[in-house]
Amino acid sequence: MLSNANAAGAAAPAAPMVRAYFLITAPADPGLLPRLLEPVAKLGAVPSRMHASRESGDGSELGVDLRLSGVPLRTARLVECALRAVVGVRQVLAVVEPEA
Repeated sequence: MLSNANAAGAAAPAAPMVRAYFLITAPADPGLLPRLLEPVAKLGAVPSRMHASRESGDGSELGVDLRLSGVPLRTARLVECALRAVVGVRQVLAVVEPEA
């Protein structure tokens, strides 16, 4: 008879939890922030920080600092890919590191 290790009480290893920092630049647009937040929410995560400010002397550029903490590595990578696909986004800098 084959036995299932999980049924026998052995727990599967937990996915590593990470912190992810995303720095996003895009033209200032009223619909940008909801478009950036949507993939995070769809993946069931809540940002630990989201800060936006108008950059460039004339205010035409928006800089967004979005941070996640305590999320699985897979979620962080999916968010990164989704942010890069958001209409209007020029650049996404991502740093992902293990939680301490």
